[in-house]
Amino acid sequence: MAFNIAANDIGNSVGTTVGSGSLTMRKALIMGAIFEFIGAMYLGNNVIKTVGSGIINADLLPATGAFIITLAAALWITITLIKKIPISGSDAIISAVFGYGLVTVGIGSMNLNVLGLILASWVLSPLIGLTIGFLLYYLLKNTFLDKVKDIAVKGRLEKVFSYLQIGSSAFAALNVGAIDIAVATGVLYYAFGASTGLDIKFIGALGIVIGILVAGGRITDTVGRRITDLIPSRGFAAQISAASVVFLFATLGMPVSPTQTLVGTVIGVGLARGTRTIKLDVIKNIATTWVVTIPACIAISAGLAILLNYSMN
Repeated sequence: MAFNIAANDIGNSVGTTVGSGSLTMRKALIMGAIFEFIGAMYLGNNVIKTVGSGIINADLLPATGAFIITLAAALWITITLIKKIPISGSDAIISAVFGYGLVTVGIGSMNLNVLGLILASWVLSPLIGLTIGFLLYYLLKNTFLDKVKDIAVKGRLEKVFSYLQIGSSAFAALNVGAIDIAVATGVLYYAFGASTGLDIKFIGALGIVIGILVAGGRITDTVGRRITDLIPSRGFAAQISAASVVFLFATLGMPVSPTQTLVGTVIGVGLARGTRTIKLDVIKNIATTWVVTIPACIAISAGLAILLNYSMN
């Protein structure tokens, strides 16, 4: 699970950096792996708590249930990773938790208030990201970038933005790591108890690093190059906007989707340039997969829980 979610989500940290040419794919993945590991180990506790015990109380979630939930989400993420489509690991794991809960503890025993807050954060994070990305690049473009007419000076400015973008990507990777470790290990962390939880977190963080280095290039290319054309100034605007939004929600313990948030900010930057620069067909494919993810993971998780219960009886 950690391997797959990291491979899916690394594009949210470094996709724009690669797409704008600020870093090569190899260097970007190495940088992303380092900072995601740090974020996973030291910044993910609030989100882990929400995923692991926020919807289904930890006392009601056995180790077998945690395994089923994690497996269901991992299976779906594997399918979308093969197809090079960036999805939300947060959507997948929360949907899997809900699917398992429906057929085991029942909807009345789940914390629906927490679930409602999570659903609201899923809607708000890309919309806030789109708005911030649009406003930031619009201001940069109209008050600064467009006023520079000399081509050589423009080139030097973009070089400065390339360094700023690398810094914003490192900041983004810290926050994505905090989300990814919760998605990969949150339910297992609480199901096995605090004494084993730290070992599970460390193993998950290692899985994140391996997933980034081995398979992270697939989704990075989609996020960085296929939605809209990026140069360092545009990439910086998209990346710092997304990183700030994810940081805010992660601090609040909300498992938002770094993928949805970054796609929102990339669209916002594209809109600031003009709607003709947005590749709507790519966005449509990504959005369709997001919508399908929720019922798919609910069904997979519920189905696995029913099968396990049937086999035990």
